[in-house]
This record gives sequence, C-alpha cells and structure tokens, in this order.
Amino acid sequence: MRFLHTADWQLGKPYARVADPDKRAQLRRERLSAIGRLGVVAQQQGAAFIAVAGDLFDTHQPTKADVSAACSAIGGVRLPVLVIPGNHDHGGAGSCWNESYFLKEVQQLAPNLTVLLERQPFDLTSIGLPGGVVLPCPLLRKAEPVDPTAWLRQLDFSPWSDQPRIVLAHGSVHGFGGEDSGDTDDENPPVPTNRIDLSALPTGEIDYVALGDWHGLKQVSGRAWYSGCHEMDRFPRAADYRSGQVLVVDANRGLQPEVFDIRTGAIGWHQLQHRFNSDADLDRLEQILRDLIGPRSQEDLLLLELDGSLSLAAAARLQDLLQRFEARLLRLKLRDRTSVAPDAVELRLLTERAGDPLVARVAQRLQQQLELGEEEGELARMALRELHRACVSN
Repeated sequence: MRFLHTADWQLGKPYARVADPDKRAQLRRERLSAIGRLGVVAQQQGAAFIAVAGDLFDTHQPTKADVSAACSAIGGVRLPVLVIPGNHDHGGAGSCWNESYFLKEVQQLAPNLTVLLERQPFDLTSIGLPGGVVLPCPLLRKAEPVDPTAWLRQLDFSPWSDQPRIVLAHGSVHGFGGEDSGDTDDENPPVPTNRIDLSALPTGEIDYVALGDWHGLKQVSGRAWYSGCHEMDRFPRAADYRSGQVLVVDANRGLQPEVFDIRTGAIGWHQLQHRFNSDADLDRLEQILRDLIGPRSQEDLLLLELDGSLSLAAAARLQDLLQRFEARLLRLKLRDRTSVAPDAVELRLLTERAGDPLVARVAQRLQQQLELGEEEGELARMALRELHRACVSN
C-alpha cells in the first residue's frame, strides 16, 4: 500500500511576527497552495490516500473562510484524505469538526475528506480501497494527560492478519518533538504533554507510525516518522533541519516500510551569520544576499545575524542595504550586534567643520562619550552615524 504522510498544515496560521498584512496573507495562501502540490505528488506516485497526522488547522475554531478554503483545496486533491485532530485543532468541546458549517462544506467541497475523531480502527475498504487499516489516535483536547496511542495496547489485530496496519498520531516521542524544539520564534509555544510511548505498542503488529507535531522531517525508528510540514513555517532549528516536504510511504504487512520524501514547499526560510572584519565585508554580504535570494521577491524569509565593526559610511550603506532586502523579503528578522567605529577621516570631517561649528561641537562631545561605558558608547556611535549621514547627504 502506497500513501502520503503529511502533518501540521496549520491552515489559518496568523504569522503574527510578520509586520506587513499583505505578506502575512501571502504566507497563508502558500500553505493552501501546497495542498495542490501534495495532490500532484499523490497522482504522480500512485498513492492510494493522504494521511494528515494532526493540526490541519491552526486552531480548533478556524474562521469560516479558512474552513471553506481548506475544503476547496482538499476537494481538488481527488483522492481520500484522512485527518486526525492535533493539539492546535483538537477534537474536544467547541471544535469545528462537528459544527454544521464544517460538515456542509465537507459535503459540498471535499467529499473525499474523512476526519477520524474516535480512537477505533478505520478499515480502508470503507472508502473503496482494497484493504488495510488506519489506527487513529486523535487528540481530544489541546493537552492530553494520557498517551493517545494507549488504546492500541489491547487491540485485537486478527481482522487484518495480512493487511498493513498504520498508526496516525500527534505528539512528542521519547522526549523528542514539540516542547524540545527550542524555538523562541514560535507563535504557538507547545505544552509538555501529548507524550507517545512507541515502545509500549504491540511488537510486530504495527507496520508504520505516521507522526505529527514536530515540524521537521525526522525518522524516529524503522517504522515511525515525523513528516514535517508540507510548507515550511519557521526558521531552521539546526543545520540538518528539513521541512516543506511530504513522505511517500510503501507499507507492507510485517515488513519494514519504504519511505522517501518529495519537496512540496515553495517559501524559502534562510539563516545567515555574517561578521564585519572591515568595510570590505559589506560588499561580500551584499553578494551573499544576492546569491541567496536571487531575483525573487515576496518568496523568502531571512534570519540575519550580524556582528563586527563598520565605519560610519559603511554603517549607513548597511542600513540602505537592509531596507532594500526587507522590502523584497516576506520577513527580515535581524539580530544586529554590529558596532560603529568611525575612522579618523570621518571623525575629522565632523569635529573640524569650520563652516558648521554647531555640528563640530556636537561631534566633539560624542567623540568624548565613545570612551564611556558600553551603553553610553553605543549611543554615541549611533548618534555619530546619524550625524555623519546628515552631513554627507547635505
């Protein structure tokens, strides 16, 4: 049996840290567009169905617009889509899954969508597939106090003796996932619950465990994987962090599954560290940014970490460079620890302005403050940079 494993679509994600509302809307639209790319992969790979391991929506009460957009996109996939609630869109009280609006939109726009709200076997023959069983482990509240897979420990597997058994679950495994991300930029901090104990599952009875919650690609064991998001939604956590893909899974009863990933994400999330040892390194940074972003606009986000030292003129050029790229990027998250160290020529230009004694006196006073404490010195450098910019522009 071949199927696609995906998770953590979080449709309607607000992207609150992106300041521009148009750019936030672009990011939300791309999460919907990625569903169409999943459908293309499914058709090309001959998948029988798509399994979404939790968090189809970013909240358990999505807007009607998000519900309609999701159903329309899923309906366009044209093969069965099986979904369990995760911690963001849990299946408890107040959730959308049983509301009349959602049910009507599914009926009209996405008849291929099945939401698995109960922890009981779902026989794939019920949706016209030749065999196999999905064992859903939905979250019925944001923070489950018990292992959502615990019900499988007493399950009688004999009705599916020669058919693949696939677990669909959402949570963290053996201390990995969710709250262990260390991501200070996450809009929805995880909670230390929803633990899944894979070692407690019946030995030899499960052929594949499709996991959601961790937003990166991760193989947990020979039969258990996190698929990551279909469209990347945060800056990489480590050099080997991968997101923005779907897993193609070949599951066979009693055998190790064959798993490979295919890229579905379109938005680029980049991290770059750069140090200024001299003003010449500013030209190098500009070339690196051009190589990284290329001619694209409104398709990338960048976490840029800068340190080192620049002259006043180079610092002004840096600000202009950052403004240009911030306009082209969906988001520029800047950690700028660059210090401004005016060179001798720049200081003389400001402190010895015979034709402008007021500027000269201000510059001389700021020059004296450069030798004060760290905070005062940094303020003086910033003031000198702005003074230099004003004088040069005039």
